[in-house]
Amino acid sequence: MNIKMDIPQYDQEQEDLFAAAKILESIGNEEGLTTNEFYYRLILSDIEEELHDRIFLAAVALETMIKLGEAEGSFETVH
Repeated sequence: MNIKMDIPQYDQEQEDLFAAAKILESIGNEEGLTTNEFYYRLILSDIEEELHDRIFLAAVALETMIKLGEAEGSFETVH
């Protein structure tokens, strides 16, 4: 998916979120995902090493949003 707003910081953050989501989805939707497992998949990905910290933080943001949504009853997921 290519969503561009021509706002560099926004576009960069969106790219990071989509990259993180792709890795999370490749791992599956099973409960109990560990930081080490995500980072292992990140290392094996074709994502440049200098972007790893950003992608890792994007994954944390995604998982946090999911947990907040679950707590509020907005949606359900097993991640």
